[in-house]
Amino acid sequence: MSLGDETTIAGPGEVVHIPGGVEHGAVALEDAVIADVFHPVREDFLEKLA
Repeated sequence: MSLGDETTIAGPGEVVHIPGGVEHGAVALEDAVIADVFHPVREDFLEKLA
């Protein structure tokens, strides 16, 4: 997982907080279930899903 100019490996059960406006990305190194949670709701993201 990259967050700004830092890179880390998140393990099972870990949570990563990404502040708004910070560049980020992730690569799954094995099968994984990922939950993406936004608050407040991002209307622009919901429109892309419709």
